[in-house]
Formats: sequence, C-alpha cells, structure tokens
Amino acid sequence: MSPADKYVDRKYHFKGKWDVPSVCGIKVIKSPEKTIVIATNLYKSNPETSISRWSAQLATTICNDLNIDPNYLVFIECNPDRHSKLDFYKETFDIVEFTWEEDHFIEPVWRRVRKKEVDGILS
Repeated sequence: MSPADKYVDRKYHFKGKWDVPSVCGIKVIKSPEKTIVIATNLYKSNPETSISRWSAQLATTICNDLNIDPNYLVFIECNPDRHSKLDFYKETFDIVEFTWEEDHFIEPVWRRVRKKEVDGILS
C-alpha cells in the first residue's frame, strides 16, 4: 500500500438530502487493521446537508467511492470550533457506529469522545 493509498485529506463533495450538492472535509487513514474516516462539517463552505443529518448515507458513499471495506471502518464526525461563547459551538468529536445492511449503513449511533481519544485512535 503506497502512502497515497493510505492517507487522504481533502474536501469531499456528496449528494445530500434530496440530492442537493453538499461538501464536507474528510481525512482518511488506512491501515491493515482499520480505516479511519474523520468527516468534518464545513459550515461556511456547505450551507446544505450537515454530515450529522446524513451520516449513514455519507459513510456508505465514502466507502464506495474510496474502496473502503465497511467492516473495517471507524467513522468519526467532527464539528469544528465556531469561536463562540456558547458551549454547543465548541469543537466536538463523535464516533458513529452503524449497522451494515446488504450494501449500505443504517441506524447510526453517536458516541461523543474527547479529542484525546481521537488522537489515541489515530496513533
């Protein structure tokens, strides 16, 4: 596996709800044991479908587009700090677990984690 195949960091365009063009940031790190995908909401660049509202469909599309085995996927959602005094606009990370049904993910379950845990997953 070449370094280019192991790591991706870019904007990712996808069809959101009602096929509306949407965009998020993705980091993909592949290893033999797992493939970590960190999907980041891009609030200013994406006024359309939020990744949190489209998690299962987005994870399915990313797996199909990037040839990721869904059995080895670790999917993390990131909401970046929006530089507000309000706590719910601070940076957050959620590990999202899904059920794989035939050819797509369903039933997302979010578990809020600290950045330290994400760092541990990445190492």
